[in-house]
Amino acid sequence: MTALDRQFVRLRFAALLVPVGLLLWLHSASMPVTILLGGMLAAYNGVAALAIQRNAVPRFARPMAVLLLVLDHLVVTGWILLFATPSSSLPYLLYALVAAEAVFRFDLWGGIGTSLFFTSGIILFQTSDLGLAISVRDAILRAIPTVVVITGLGAAVRAMNTEIRGTRRRLAQTEQLRNVLGELVGQLDVSRMLYTVIGCGMELLQLDSGAIVLLDEERGVFTLRAAVRLQEAIEGTTISAADGIVGRVVRERRFVMLAEPPLFDLAALNAAGYRRAFGTPVLLEGKVSGVVHLQTRDDQRRLTRWEVEALEVLAQQLAVALRNVHLFEETEKRARRLELLNRSIDQMNQKLFEPELLDIIATALTGNLDFAAAQVWLLEPSDGALWRRASHHVTRNAPPVPGRVERGMGEVGQVAELRVPIVTNDPSNHRQLALNPWMSEEGIQAFAGFPMVVGDQLLGVLAIYHRHALDRNTIELLTLFAQHAGTAIQEAHLFHLATEQTARLGAVNAELQRANQHKAEFLANMSHELRTPLNSILGFSQLLLEGDGGVLTQDQRQDVDIIAQNGQHLLVLINDLLDISKLEAGKAQLHRGEVDVEPLILECVESVGSLAKPKKLELTASVSPEVGRVFADGPKLKQVLLNLLGNAIKFTESGSVRVTAERQGAELRVSVRDTGIGVPPDDAERIFESFQQGQSGISGKYQGTGLGLAISRRLVEMHGGRIWVKSVPGQGSTFSFTIPQRALPDAIDLSSAA
Repeated sequence: MTALDRQFVRLRFAALLVPVGLLLWLHSASMPVTILLGGMLAAYNGVAALAIQRNAVPRFARPMAVLLLVLDHLVVTGWILLFATPSSSLPYLLYALVAAEAVFRFDLWGGIGTSLFFTSGIILFQTSDLGLAISVRDAILRAIPTVVVITGLGAAVRAMNTEIRGTRRRLAQTEQLRNVLGELVGQLDVSRMLYTVIGCGMELLQLDSGAIVLLDEERGVFTLRAAVRLQEAIEGTTISAADGIVGRVVRERRFVMLAEPPLFDLAALNAAGYRRAFGTPVLLEGKVSGVVHLQTRDDQRRLTRWEVEALEVLAQQLAVALRNVHLFEETEKRARRLELLNRSIDQMNQKLFEPELLDIIATALTGNLDFAAAQVWLLEPSDGALWRRASHHVTRNAPPVPGRVERGMGEVGQVAELRVPIVTNDPSNHRQLALNPWMSEEGIQAFAGFPMVVGDQLLGVLAIYHRHALDRNTIELLTLFAQHAGTAIQEAHLFHLATEQTARLGAVNAELQRANQHKAEFLANMSHELRTPLNSILGFSQLLLEGDGGVLTQDQRQDVDIIAQNGQHLLVLINDLLDISKLEAGKAQLHRGEVDVEPLILECVESVGSLAKPKKLELTASVSPEVGRVFADGPKLKQVLLNLLGNAIKFTESGSVRVTAERQGAELRVSVRDTGIGVPPDDAERIFESFQQGQSGISGKYQGTGLGLAISRRLVEMHGGRIWVKSVPGQGSTFSFTIPQRALPDAIDLSSAA
């Protein structure tokens, strides 16, 4: 039921107030006629209301609307006869209202017809001498403007109402369309998706039935996938794209409306009594992948532009949804293949360093990836040919291929020669003619050969035979498999080479360790053997200097003093050799204890003071108050400091040598800075190695064994620290080392912890 019919019923009931009001001032002779006219209005208006309520019709049928309009004319004519006067405008107003209803009912022609009826009635009243003292000219002059104004107003109101109702309907349809499109997003059930689109299209466009035809890509034909209220249609039926709605849409690739038979491409549907069919294509990547078509039995039904666009939007969204489903299926398929690929790779990795690796590669292709046959060909560097090293098949007979193929011969040889994959899905054009009978017997539809290349080195070829055509995803998967297989073969080869090399290096290393052990034992024994007579030399030299053997002359004392100095120098060298031999042999041990850092540093500075005095060097020390004590081996820590200080004084001709100690987090940091010759950047690491010296030592100006810094480094690392140097040649050097402090504080203050 429309809002227009409901309003007309209410207006007619409201019109009953007019005769009721007239009864108050009418002459008694006019009362029966007035009551009769009011009763007529109430009677036919009540019948119309009952028809609307009982039948629930969407709108009055045309005969009912014409009957109501004629009754309105009769009632208005009766009132005009009763109350019309020469100066009264009541007849014109009443007829103008009837004309307005006619406009609402029958557009502008209804108003024009009513106006003509009114004008002819006035003329009839005048010529029939019915007491209307009004001329025809006056009647026309009064009737036409009034009727035209009211008719124009009624037409404008009707147009506005029509536009408002159309806008509301489009808004409701748009909201419904939006809800359906939202439902299609993320939908993976194709059947539900298709029925949703058909149902939405039928409801939006108020059509009788609908169906969706999709392209079966494997067979290359269109099939009926979903149908609503089409009992003659069977899902799964093959549709030939002929002269019906499907064929026309596929050929024209746009919206098509058919009003002339044949409407459908199925004969059973053409006999179902439909008068019009509307169809639009489902386009996927520029290709017609389906057709959405709706039909009606109304031979006057046409689609507005908005309705056509709505149907096209439905088809477009269906295309997007189908593409999403296709992508999802492809993703799942690719994920399953990647899972199988990973499983195959795991199997290869488990056999990476075993002789069965090549067999695993072949069986993984046939077992996990379901190929009919697979072969692994390796390039033999000695003759440059390809040798079949592994093969596996699930066919009745093995592929009749030789065990050796020259490069450039056959498909396998061409893959090796060109170093590019060769894929064919047409066995009849396969260049290995000898394999064609076997391919036909086993149903092989595809061959693919992939080079196994690592870097610039060709290792071999992977050959695959399949019973189905190879798509792009499968080719990409096989390319990855061939790459990994080549890498696995290369790694296995390198592993075997590395195993052999490791065995050789192990033997050499063991020999070197034995030689090093002999060297350490030799140095320890020789140092001990040299120290004993040297101590005797130093002892007797000291006795001679003290005069136990008599008074020495000046020359004799000078000679004995030279013997003592050289003996002391030799003793230092022997002690360094003994220390480094113990450290390298792992026999040196730390005896840790709490060591006061400041007294230790001052003692070391005082010990080397005599060395700095002849050069007039400024020798100073600075110890931060928070340093305190350190948990270390005191004598070895002192040895490190003496080595660093001795080197600083040795390589500094003028300036100063400064020792600093500070706490750096949980470590003690000690630095010895000098203004000497410095260390070249290339020697910054080498000087800490055994028997190594900087360029100054090599040149002969500064002599030494090159063991002091090596010993210091070993001792610092035994404490868990590190040692390094920062230097600018010609400006000086700073040697620093750190060791974990690990010293307990004198007392713990708990007052601030509460």
